[in-house]
Amino acid sequence: MRSLSRLHRAILSIARLHASPGRLFAACVVGAIVGSTPLFGLHFFVCLGLATVFRLNVVAMYAAANISIPPLAPFLGAACVAVGGKLVFGSALPFDRAALHASSPFAVAPRLFVAWLVGAPFVGGAIGVAIGASVASIARRRAAVGRDATTLALEETVARYREAPPGLRHYVTWKTRLDPVYRAIAGELPDAITVVDLGTGLATLPILLALLGTRRTLIGFEWDAKKADAGRVAAGGLRVTVTQGDVRDCAIPPCDAITLVDVLHYFPVEEQRAVLARARAALRPGGCLLVRETDAEARSGTTRWLERLAVKLGWNRADATHFRPAKELARDLEALGLSVEQRPVAGKLHPGNVLLRATAC
Repeated sequence: MRSLSRLHRAILSIARLHASPGRLFAACVVGAIVGSTPLFGLHFFVCLGLATVFRLNVVAMYAAANISIPPLAPFLGAACVAVGGKLVFGSALPFDRAALHASSPFAVAPRLFVAWLVGAPFVGGAIGVAIGASVASIARRRAAVGRDATTLALEETVARYREAPPGLRHYVTWKTRLDPVYRAIAGELPDAITVVDLGTGLATLPILLALLGTRRTLIGFEWDAKKADAGRVAAGGLRVTVTQGDVRDCAIPPCDAITLVDVLHYFPVEEQRAVLARARAALRPGGCLLVRETDAEARSGTTRWLERLAVKLGWNRADATHFRPAKELARDLEALGLSVEQRPVAGKLHPGNVLLRATAC
C-alpha cells in the first residue's frame, strides 16, 4: 500500500508540474504535433524529451499526442500527407498512380514519410491550438474557483527560488506547504505599511507579503549570509530589502509591523526580552508585533526536537534552544505596553506553535 501511495503522489506531482494555463496550452500544441507525425512507437519518448527541455507539462503533452489513436490515425495521416505533399512536391499526393504502379513500395515510402512529417506541424498544430485553448480555459476557471490570492502568491513565492541551490529551493517548497504561519500572518496585515521581519531566513515571508500588498515595504534581517543572498535574488523586483545582521543588535527602522517567526527560542530569556524591547521601540503608534513561537507547555515535543536538530545540523545558529510557555511571552509583551492576543498556528508536523499578536496602544 505504501508503494502505491508513493506512486500516486509521484504521478500527481508530475501532473501538477508546469501546469499554468499558458504552459498547458503550449504542451497541448506540441503534443498534437508530435502525435501527428509518423513516428509511431516513439511519441512518448519524444514528448518526454520535449517536455523536459521546454518545461512543459508532460501529461498534457502526451495526452494531446494520442490524437493518433487507431480510429483517427488514417484520417490524420491522410491530412498530413496532403498538406506536406502540396508544400514539398506541389501535389496533395507525393506520387501519381502511374508512379505508384511502376515503383516498389520502398521507393514510394520515403516521399510519403517526408510529406507526412512536413504536414504534421500544420495539421497537428491546428488541432493542438483547439485542444490547448480548451484545456487552458478549464485551467483558468479552476484556478479562479479553487485558489485564493494567498495560494497564488505562495506559488509565485516558491517559483522565485528556482535559481537557488536545491537544498534551499526544496526547503521553501515544503515549508510553505506545511507551515500555516504564512497564511496566518498574511491575513493579519493591511496594505500600505512597512514591515520588518527579524530573522527572515530566506526572506520567504517578506516576499509573500510584498506579492500580496501593492504598497507594502518589506525589510528583512538575517545573520546567515547564504540565506540572505538567496533571499535577495528571490526578491528581485519587489519592494523587499534583505540585510545581513543579528536581530539582537541590528538597527530596526521605524515601522508599522514586526514579525518574529520561530526566532526567540534560539536566545536565552534575557536576550529574548531585549529583542522584544527593541522591536517595541521601533513600532509606530497602532503598530503590531507578530511573534510565532512554540509553547513549552503544549504538546510540542516533535517541534522542539526538529528545532534542536536544525541547530545541530547548522541550519540555524544557537548554543541551545530556550522554549518558554506562551503565557510568559505574553506577559513580557504586556509589560512593554502592548495588548496581546494569542491563537494556535501549528501544522501537523509542528504541533504546539502559537501566534501572538501584540498591538501598540
